[in-house]
Amino acid sequence: MSEFDAFVGIPYADRGRARDGCDCYGLLRLVMAELRGVDLPAFSGAYVTTADRAALAGLIAGEIAPWQPVALGEERAFDGVLLRHGRALSHIGLVVMPGRMLHVSEGGASCIESYRAPPWSHRLAGIFRYRSLLPCS
Repeated sequence: MSEFDAFVGIPYADRGRARDGCDCYGLLRLVMAELRGVDLPAFSGAYVTTADRAALAGLIAGEIAPWQPVALGEERAFDGVLLRHGRALSHIGLVVMPGRMLHVSEGGASCIESYRAPPWSHRLAGIFRYRSLLPCS
């Protein structure tokens, strides 16, 4: 049993930020807050709907600074997984263990899947670690 199992089965909700429903970023935010005490910005008012891929891509591009790129193969639990929808960088998952992510997509419920295999492997844009989870230098 993994600490992430409690987050499997949360239904998709556009701009959702709670256990009764989340979008992909809302799920990442919820897990980071509950399991790591990291208070990520809500951004729920920053876009009208998750269907607006261009708005999401712009938001992600503008807010990536607190996230450090991580080489594939060096990822660990709680790293963010950035994925494409078409050309837009507009989907996010959370590494639960190398090769596996927790995420939620429209019309479904949160689940754990491989990001190294189809349908996600060809959409993988990068792995990122939040700055407060980086080792002290």
